[in-house]
Amino acid sequence: MKHKLKRWTALASHFIGEHFDQCKPLLDKDYDGLNPKVRFVSTQLYLSCHFSSESSLLLLQQGQEWDAEIINRSIIEGVVKYIFMLQGTDDEVLEKVNEYWDILPSYSSVKRSDRVSSLLDQVDAEFFQKTKSLQDIKLTDSETETIREGTNKHQRKLLEQKWSFSTIIQEFNKSKDSGLSSLIHLAYNFGMSSHLIHKDGDGVAMIWERCTRDSKRQEVVKLAHIARTISDLCTLAEMRTWILHKKCNKKYDFTKSIRESYSPLFSELKLAFDDFNKVEYET
Repeated sequence: MKHKLKRWTALASHFIGEHFDQCKPLLDKDYDGLNPKVRFVSTQLYLSCHFSSESSLLLLQQGQEWDAEIINRSIIEGVVKYIFMLQGTDDEVLEKVNEYWDILPSYSSVKRSDRVSSLLDQVDAEFFQKTKSLQDIKLTDSETETIREGTNKHQRKLLEQKWSFSTIIQEFNKSKDSGLSSLIHLAYNFGMSSHLIHKDGDGVAMIWERCTRDSKRQEVVKLAHIARTISDLCTLAEMRTWILHKKCNKKYDFTKSIRESYSPLFSELKLAFDDFNKVEYET
C-alpha cells in the first residue's frame, strides 16, 4: 500500500502542477487581461488552494486520509469562492473582490476586537504588560464606526451570508450554466468533512467504525477513500483552470489532453473504487 500511495500522490502532484503551469501566465503580476486588484486578490486565493492541495497530498501519501479531508474541505470552499468571485461582468467581479478582500475582513476585525477585549478584561496586570500583540488588535469606537460605515447588523449579515458556501452553491445550482449547476455535488463532501473539523459524534464515529472492520475491508476502504480524495484534488485543480481561462477569454481545451496523459493514474484510482465495491458489496 505504501508504494501505491507514493505513486498516486506523486502523479497527482504532477497533474496539479501541470494545471498550475498553464495558469501561471494569467496569474503573473504583469498580466494585463484582468483588473490589477482582481488579478492580485484572485491569484492569492488560487495559490492558497494550490498549496493546500499539495499539503493534502503529503498527508495522503502517509495514509492520513481523515486529516486530508479537513484540508480538502477548505479547498472545496476556496474553489467555490474562486469561481463565484470570477463570475459576472468586470464591474461585478471587482465589487465581489472588494467584498472578499476589504469589506468582509474589516467586519471580522470588529469581531476579533470584541473577543480580545473580553480576554484582556480577564487577565491580571502582570500578564497585561505582555499582551501588546493582542492590544494592537483592539479597535477604537471611531475605528469601528468607520468600518461599519452606517450599515446595520442585518445588512452586514446579508453580505456575510452572500459569501457563505451554502449560499453560493445554491446559487450555482439555480444557474442555467451546466458547469455551475453541476457543482451542487460538492455540498456532500463539504458537509461530511465538517463532522471531522468539529469533532462531533458523527465525525469521530466514522473513524471508529472503520477501525472495527476486518483487515481486508479496512484496506480496500482506505485505498478507495484515498483514491476518491486524490481524484477530488485533481478535479478541483481543473475547476480553477476552467474558471480562470474562461474569465480571461482563453482556450482551455488543453485540459482534456492533460487528463488523458494521466490516464494510468485515473485508471488505478477507479480500480480502487471497484475493488472496494467487490469486497464490501460483492458486486
